[in-house]
Amino acid sequence: MRHFREDHVNDRKRIFTATSVILVAGLALAACGSSSSPSSTSSSKQTSSLKSSSKKTKSSAASTVGQVSRCRSANLVAHMVSTQGAAGSIIRTYTLVNTGSTSCTLYGYPGLQLLGASGQKLPTEVLRTPAAEATVKLAHDASAAFSLKYADSTGYGSESCPSSASLEITPPNAYHSLTVTGAAGVIDAFGGTTQALKCGILNVEPVAADQG
Repeated sequence: MRHFREDHVNDRKRIFTATSVILVAGLALAACGSSSSPSSTSSSKQTSSLKSSSKKTKSSAASTVGQVSRCRSANLVAHMVSTQGAAGSIIRTYTLVNTGSTSCTLYGYPGLQLLGASGQKLPTEVLRTPAAEATVKLAHDASAAFSLKYADSTGYGSESCPSSASLEITPPNAYHSLTVTGAAGVIDAFGGTTQALKCGILNVEPVAADQG
């Protein structure tokens, strides 16, 4: 009878131990399953973020491709298209022609410099006439225009200023100049008063679409 009770107790211990092992294993598996879920979600979020970033990059690149770059001096040619006198002043109109194979833009005021017969710089002071500025898009062989105004010798008596042999024009936002010679480059620009003469005063307007 005693042996039977001991065997019975031992059997209950074995069942309890086996049950404990099964429960521990089940909890371990459950823990593994729960830890893998956030990892999977995190990976999904990273993939989504990468795709979104890729779309933004492609979109930005596409918008850059569609932009038109500024006109470069190497692709421009300057011409004087008209000159007229008015009340002691001379008004001239010059154009900048796009000779490049692609479209480009101009915006703002050109730079100017009077040059002597040997190419030396003459006194030049450029005054910007207040006016609205606008971007001018130039297709191949299209042109933009700007006006140049200066006082002639009328009213200055025997005072004199040197005449330029050529005019150096720097397109807006450019680093290199264009030079016009001949009649287009000859300018006698006066300024100031007979008591305080100032030579080389040039009033310039911003570039605009050529209406000629």
